[in-house]
Amino acid sequence: MPILNIKVTNPQAIELIGKIKSGEFFTPYVTWLKKNRWYFVVAGVVLVLILALVIGKKLSETALTPVFIPPDIEGVTPIVTTVAQSSFSGLKENIQNLNTDLPDPFIPTFDNQIDLEAPAN
Repeated sequence: MPILNIKVTNPQAIELIGKIKSGEFFTPYVTWLKKNRWYFVVAGVVLVLILALVIGKKLSETALTPVFIPPDIEGVTPIVTTVAQSSFSGLKENIQNLNTDLPDPFIPTFDNQIDLEAPAN
């Protein structure tokens, strides 16, 4: 297959090819991308989180839910409780029924004849 030799003669195309080769053509796009790069980072993180949620939902829908069956109970036997009697059971009831209210305080009468000084001998 022969190699084609294409010659560009259009001056605007030659100028555009020169700008692309030097990188001058991409400078406004690169500056715009640098200015807005955090928006792309945030959008990428949100996209990854949404994809993770969608994949997790699909996986949880396809997984079989386990069925837990309790063991068979053959028969319920009543629990027999024995009541123990003690010789102190009456004393226990007396202590539980003890009245712990304090009586009304007694106010002593005032006596002017009381002398707190020791008598002189």
